[in-house]
Amino acid sequence: MTALLPKDMLSLKDFSLEALQEILQRAAYYKKKDGDVFSSLKGKNIAISFWEPSTRTRISFELAVQKLGGRIINFIPELSSEKKGENADDTIKTLQSIGADALVFRHSSPGIFHRVSQFVEIPFISGGEGCYQHPTQALLDIFTLLESGVKLSGLQVVMVGDILHSRVARSHFYAFPVFGANLTLVAPPVLLPLELVPPGVNWSYNLEEVLPSGDIIYLLRVQKERQGKSLIPSLGEYTALYGLNEKRLSLLKEDACLMHPGPVNIGIEISSGVIKTFENVYPDRILFQDQVRNGVYVRMAVLDLLLAGRVI
Repeated sequence: MTALLPKDMLSLKDFSLEALQEILQRAAYYKKKDGDVFSSLKGKNIAISFWEPSTRTRISFELAVQKLGGRIINFIPELSSEKKGENADDTIKTLQSIGADALVFRHSSPGIFHRVSQFVEIPFISGGEGCYQHPTQALLDIFTLLESGVKLSGLQVVMVGDILHSRVARSHFYAFPVFGANLTLVAPPVLLPLELVPPGVNWSYNLEEVLPSGDIIYLLRVQKERQGKSLIPSLGEYTALYGLNEKRLSLLKEDACLMHPGPVNIGIEISSGVIKTFENVYPDRILFQDQVRNGVYVRMAVLDLLLAGRVI
């Protein structure tokens, strides 16, 4: 029996475990059949608009649409009536009116997507919403782990970095636990306010205490662009306390895997030496590029299933 899906993908909390598993199964199918011609989006217009910079997410959504036979309406805010004073709400209404069949948006303002989704009839898919959610990133992370043979039940994930500003972290507050993994958040106190930590998720301010327990070390980017004022004394101090360097390699489990949503600040979240060591000695345990590749197939699955009309 197939699961019903919400009309929109704004937060993974709106999806049952069965619905998420179906998306991942569809993604696995598309990856297995990569190179085949698909037509599930034939005749469909997908509006893609990123109001914040993006490389991986934007391009993988564009590739996903193309691989499914759809057409892309590439809406560029800098070249739009937004410069004349039009707000995002009116822009989205316009895109629907001119024939978009689905919207893929990234925006810096938390809460805007939920409000907008109330007055649009077509599927609305988040490509990242401020510090709030990044659902397809969390899904592709889960897909990458499962595909690599990792059993998530009982797995210990240590997530290190800028928790405060991370939409990836917030999506994983739900994703990792719902698939059976245990999540521990690690950051300096200014980037890990305890009121942000959800029930059932562990936390620590001491990286070296929790590294030995991690099956997955998930590194988050220090988001300098979201800090109105510097919350950490210096990047050098952050790296000394929370960066994954050669000295800390000895603390890792023998089979620990590394993940990062990208882009990686080499020399801050992780040293170039650690990256080279994993790439040369443990290539199956550094999953950065696997995450990038799998983003296309997961986003194909999301587009396919949400546009199929099988919604709650």
